Amino acid sequence: MNTKFFLSAFLALTISSLSAQKSFFQTLDAHGPDAKYQVYGDLYKNDNGEPAAQASTTYHQVIERHSLGPLSAGITVTKVLDDGRTSLGNNYNGIAISAIKYVGFPNTRVLHHTGYNRGYVAFDNYIFFLKGLSDDLTDFSKISSIMILDGSAKAEKKEKKKGKFWKKLKEAALNERPSGEGSSPEYKQLMAKNPEQLVRDYLKSMKAKEDAYTMTAQDKSNLKKLYDAAKADDAKAKKINDAYWASPEGQAVLAARRRENGSSGGGSVTLRNNSNSTVYVGSSGSNNRGTKIAPGSTASWSCGRDAYLQQETIVGTTSSYKSTSNRVYSANSGCGRTVNIN
Repeated sequence: MNTKFFLSAFLALTISSLSAQKSFFQTLDAHGPDAKYQVYGDLYKNDNGEPAAQASTTYHQVIERHSLGPLSAGITVTKVLDDGRTSLGNNYNGIAISAIKYVGFPNTRVLHHTGYNRGYVAFDNYIFFLKGLSDDLTDFSKISSIMILDGSAKAEKKEKKKGKFWKKLKEAALNERPSGEGSSPEYKQLMAKNPEQLVRDYLKSMKAKEDAYTMTAQDKSNLKKLYDAAKADDAKAKKINDAYWASPEGQAVLAARRRENGSSGGGSVTLRNNSNSTVYVGSSGSNNRGTKIAPGSTASWSCGRDAYLQQETIVGTTSSYKSTSNRVYSANSGCGRTVNIN
């Protein structure tokens, strides 16, 4: 075989394979604006040693896309209950939250929250929520939730009549799953593919695509616009808050709270976790596990201390914690009140 021809063919095949992978936002485009998703919890191994996840049977999820002009700028995941009511599932709006990063931009492979070290990955008919992402964002410690495009299961081939009855009995026995596990055709098709390996292969493939791509001046300008918009939103919120607490009314409120707490600078603030994941909050630069706050729960925090989200790293059965630069509370800015962590 001609070596030159072989190398050319190999390179063409490699480039074609990399190009075939869609980015996070391209995948959402393919799903369409009215996409509805089946929802599943943590991925685990069931008693049969098979990958499995518990199905959420009382609601499905939809995604709201955020944008800055023509640029995709994050998502908000909303739960839609069976009775039609809605509630916030997860907020990854890159304009409102400066900790959201577009890994691999413009071919975004992970919508990454650097404060929590968690993120969304989307490809084919699936959206995965990952925890404990590695430094190069090609690996993770856990698939925390799975969204599957509803109605996306491929049609099964029709079987021949011969032996059909016994084959159905065999499949029924094989497909019988513990209570709570998913049972939809879409779920079964995903679990048959080894989801963890599927995600890792995608992340590595997209990392190779990122490494092979050179950002243009326009790409760099667009990314700067996205991050500048998030910083501007942070600065605007901080300016409004600072102006209030510096005003006579704000100072009077703080003084009253200090009196209620019996000191001139002590007291506490309540931190409420509005996300759908457990968070840890610690002091600046801390390498010790901080205050654990479960989803929807609250915790008391010293009013006079800054509070920072902590990054949790899981290796085997051991967890380590480190405070990030993502500050969720500024010292003496909310004594006696409740501060939301989104």
